[in-house]
Amino acid sequence: MKKQLSVVLLGLVAGALHSGAAQANEVKVAVAANFKGTLARIGKAFTAKTGHRVVISSAATGVLYTQISHGAPFDLFLSADVTTPQKLEAQGKGSGRFTYAIGQLGLWQKGGPAPDEATLRSWQGELAIANPKTAPYGAAAMATLESLKIDPKQYRLLTGTNIGQTWQFVDTGNAKLGFVAWANLVDAGKTGEAWAVPASFHPPIEQQALVLKKGEAVDALVAWLKGPGQEQIEAAGYALPQ
Repeated sequence: MKKQLSVVLLGLVAGALHSGAAQANEVKVAVAANFKGTLARIGKAFTAKTGHRVVISSAATGVLYTQISHGAPFDLFLSADVTTPQKLEAQGKGSGRFTYAIGQLGLWQKGGPAPDEATLRSWQGELAIANPKTAPYGAAAMATLESLKIDPKQYRLLTGTNIGQTWQFVDTGNAKLGFVAWANLVDAGKTGEAWAVPASFHPPIEQQALVLKKGEAVDALVAWLKGPGQEQIEAAGYALPQ
């Protein structure tokens, strides 16, 4: 069924290039930091098939919200949560909201051994975490600590502006342990050094998209994300929306 749906959506994408088509356009995408690498790979396949170019601007979801609210000229917003696209839609900033991926939180200790819940409970050193006020993965990390009844004051918290900076804190050794996006671990081949935090420890990291400016190229990319792009999204470590 998924393959049939992908074929249909791929046909819609190709159909968007009617009359030998129209000149290719570019799609300006504001994307949450955790999904930047995945979107870059999706964009290459999308451009090769349609000719439409994907221009990526990445930051924490909360930062992108501020930019879009102040009129930043993006065509599509790929958030790391549901609440932010909902707010923008309510403000009349966009429409066509849909879930494109379900995120997975990971706890990474570079070089291993892979940490676990016991590691988190006994840890006394630096712990990297994305800003929970602007980054949904940071909010999920704090919810995990709360669920496990762990006082974050037992750590020396290093707070990144987004999940990408949090990754860098651990990667450079500034923090020995950190909450990161599982997709980043997949990209770097580091899943063996990490613990996949059970989804029951935090609210679902449902990642939604919002169309900010309608157009042929935007419609084609939306169709691609719902169809052919799903395989790459799943391969990157995300769960697919039902």
